[in-house]
Amino acid sequence: MITVAECKKPQSKLRSEKFLTPKKLYLPLSQHTGKPSSCCVKVGDFIEESQVIANQDGYISSYLHAPASGKVIAINAWNNPVLGRSEAIILEPQGVSKKYLPREGIENLTKEKLIEIIAASGIVGMGGAAFPTQVKLKSPKPIDTLIINGCECEPYLTTDHRLMVENLKEIFLGIEIICRIIKPKVVIFAVEENKSDAIKQINLLIHTKKFSLLAARTAVLPSYYPQGGEKQLIYSTTRRKVPGGKLPLDLGCLVHNVATCFAIYEAVYYSKPLIERLVSFCGEALTAPKNIWVKIGTSLKELFDQKIIEFRTEPEKIISGGPMMGTSLDSLDYPILKSTGGFLFLTKGPKELTEGSCLRCARCVDACPMELLPLEYYKRAKKGEYQDLSTFNINDCIECGCCAFSCPAKIPLVHYIKAGKRYAPKNK
Repeated sequence: MITVAECKKPQSKLRSEKFLTPKKLYLPLSQHTGKPSSCCVKVGDFIEESQVIANQDGYISSYLHAPASGKVIAINAWNNPVLGRSEAIILEPQGVSKKYLPREGIENLTKEKLIEIIAASGIVGMGGAAFPTQVKLKSPKPIDTLIINGCECEPYLTTDHRLMVENLKEIFLGIEIICRIIKPKVVIFAVEENKSDAIKQINLLIHTKKFSLLAARTAVLPSYYPQGGEKQLIYSTTRRKVPGGKLPLDLGCLVHNVATCFAIYEAVYYSKPLIERLVSFCGEALTAPKNIWVKIGTSLKELFDQKIIEFRTEPEKIISGGPMMGTSLDSLDYPILKSTGGFLFLTKGPKELTEGSCLRCARCVDACPMELLPLEYYKRAKKGEYQDLSTFNINDCIECGCCAFSCPAKIPLVHYIKAGKRYAPKNK
């Protein structure tokens, strides 16, 4: 792992705000890992807030709900910050927001019913991977260790941090639900040392035993990147190393992001599907950074049109996500997805770098948190020799960018790795 500038101030201290009244919502059917949701509404339909507008389609898929009541005005291809473009339902909100009432009899819900509620609520991993949560909870192998990911190691982003400071009790109630389903022997709340205010509250709740969590403890980790990566987090907290081609469940571990725990709480306690989330808006091009609750599908352009966030100066680069793993955007016409943790508006884009020749210094190898060989991927991908890449476990690369960040020859290694993954044979 590497050390990068955090750039998390002042937004880490800013209380979250709300913007829940967009004029249009752009809702891609593909907001999760796996098969896109299957649209079940048509143009002209009037739908209610939280109504299912696209069904789960297959085992690894998820439901999509209307973030507001309103009219479906179009179903067509639209910008997607992850995929470029994808099919989307465009909704014109009308009416007032729905009130969600507490669910009764939660203590009597079975494991199967809890999973059913979580699946029906369209919850996916909100740390960025967007893997359908109900699939992770139906582990075919016993899970002895539940790890709660509160690290948020990407520079600038502070949504998980603010969520822990402002909604920690709700996160713990979500963790209790997960524990009722998977029955772990140990719960580890992992958080980086740069979040001292959250750590203090987490320790207080754990030590006072206000929640039904067996053998819960806090793991305060160094602020390294990518400390919050699933396999890095498992090793940092348990010293178990997930081998290439294996999953955390093969080692008895399950990792859930704090925002996902909060979404589980809302689904189980209030029957509220995943229709809004906390998002960081940061960068030197803004008059001020903010952490804002927004409805899924809200476009960046509308946030600026309604002056919820404002430019101080024209940005040179717009990024969806963090600077290490985020995606550059070509305009403001992109919506917030279930997996969107933040947007950056930077006045200085990356310097125009000239790709040099590989020095074979192996700094990329030293920096790789997965103990892979980025220089081999580069060498072969540059020559178009993709046949051998799988033997070097290229598909284990998490594309964190540590290799490119460390390369003195300024080689865009992640670019070559992505190309290599695309063309390498899938079987070793």
